[in-house]
Amino acid sequence: MSKHLAWLVAFEFGAIVPLILVVYWVQKFLSGFVWEKGNNAKFNYHPLFMLIGFVFIMGHAVITFRILPLSHRVKKYIHASLNLVALVFIIIGLVAVFENHNEQGIEPLWSVHSWIGIVTFAIFVIQALSGLSVFQDLVEGASNEVRGQYKPYHVAAGTLIVSLVTVTILTGITEKYLFIGSMKSFSPHAMVLNFLGLVVVFWAATVIFILHSGVEKRSPENDYNELPNERSSLRSK
Repeated sequence: MSKHLAWLVAFEFGAIVPLILVVYWVQKFLSGFVWEKGNNAKFNYHPLFMLIGFVFIMGHAVITFRILPLSHRVKKYIHASLNLVALVFIIIGLVAVFENHNEQGIEPLWSVHSWIGIVTFAIFVIQALSGLSVFQDLVEGASNEVRGQYKPYHVAAGTLIVSLVTVTILTGITEKYLFIGSMKSFSPHAMVLNFLGLVVVFWAATVIFILHSGVEKRSPENDYNELPNERSSLRSK
């Protein structure tokens, strides 16, 4: 098995299994998914949609340039599109938790989980807007030099977001323990959440490794698949 395929399989495991676990957790131990005013089950959309947005979709966006055997131009648009789709799911997840807390009389933004989560969301939005501005030519005058200088910061910010997402999920699991109250032993409920946390850590490790190890980096000959007026700028990125 090639390095490319091995790390892709590892990443997909880390991106898909958390979704399966959170659906199982909600259906088995909680009250399912119900988007209804006053129904506490509305909260359950929060972990699901945040995992879909941050772990599954954003995770794929982050590794796009290292994994996909496509031209740089195509990968650039896939990367941007995935991040925008992720943003939609993340916003819905935030709406679910804010509406639920308001309807249940729970004070919002009181925990370290929520504080780190808001910081993560803010950095993600800034990262998306700055990336669109510089690399998708939304800001006239984003020269080759500007792109080349900005790219290391863009990659570093992506790594930071992946790390913050992981911390946010782990603190969210711990916060859920506090809400449940009775989870003080190795119950099946606790084991599902513990395994969820471990898999998310594994996901973060695969994303960061793929991003920084050089797995399937773009080769110079791929630039010739781009439009002529983009070749010089792509070489500088």
